[in-house]
Amino acid sequence: MRKKPFSNGWLFIIIFITVGLSYGIYHIYLYNAPRQSHYSRVSSSNLEQERLGGIQLLQSLESLTQAPKPRDDIERYQYYHLDNETTVATARGDDKIILISVYSDLKMSTARGIHVGSSTDDVIEAYGTSYYKRGEQGAEIIGYVDKINHRNLEFWLQDQKVNMIRYSVDSVVM
Repeated sequence: MRKKPFSNGWLFIIIFITVGLSYGIYHIYLYNAPRQSHYSRVSSSNLEQERLGGIQLLQSLESLTQAPKPRDDIERYQYYHLDNETTVATARGDDKIILISVYSDLKMSTARGIHVGSSTDDVIEAYGTSYYKRGEQGAEIIGYVDKINHRNLEFWLQDQKVNMIRYSVDSVVM
């Protein structure tokens, strides 16, 4: 009598390992994937009235009280550095703000009172549980998406504390 090279037990183990590896690879991809790939996984949050400090998306650079200093000019975007550790960006040839990043200024809080140094629990209490998680540059990131107004608000976390806040129109590709 001849033995089968793969009995039912071996076949089960091979299928189990294949499915497990596929699942693991998919979740590693999602954690490190660009933010736009997470949008379909969460429900929309209303970010229409959101602002960081006194700055809103699509606001004109000319309307800022402090004159921005040009920082980096890359192919798609012009970045401006404000005195308070805040960076704004516009599309090249336009003066409408499409990205706001706050790095350390505690006075630059969101419309719901979140600022650099706030805890993860504070963020979730203020913005709710419909967020995505991803990672970039060693930081854990939780993000909220406004699918109606095409905006995205991300909180970059280090040791369960907000280390940076990024608010942008969802077409901004970093």
